[in-house]
Amino acid sequence: MKKVVRISGNEYTMQSSAYTQLKYKNDTGRSLYEDINKFTALQKQSEEEPLSVLDEMMEIILKVAYTMIEESNSSQVNSFEDFLKKCENLLEDSKWINEVIQLASSPISGGNKANPQ
Repeated sequence: MKKVVRISGNEYTMQSSAYTQLKYKNDTGRSLYEDINKFTALQKQSEEEPLSVLDEMMEIILKVAYTMIEESNSSQVNSFEDFLKKCENLLEDSKWINEVIQLASSPISGGNKANPQ
């Protein structure tokens, strides 16, 4: 499944498939779905202690996004570091965070039937 997601004013085409979890594991050494579950738990914790978990939340979500950007078309980004340098205001519009989580989960959840791409 492909989707265009706007992060910090930049549009990226992302792709999620069965390959996404393998690529994420190869790139990070961690399980994609374990990290998504961890992110969700940290989101709940951030309601009480937002700054204590922000670094870990951003690391997870940005690596998930980057993995799907590369899977879709690696020419969109040169490296993870270059991708991060383009992210000047991540929380101005945080809608992208839920879009990334939903897209990353689509191979096991069946995707977004209302807006197939």
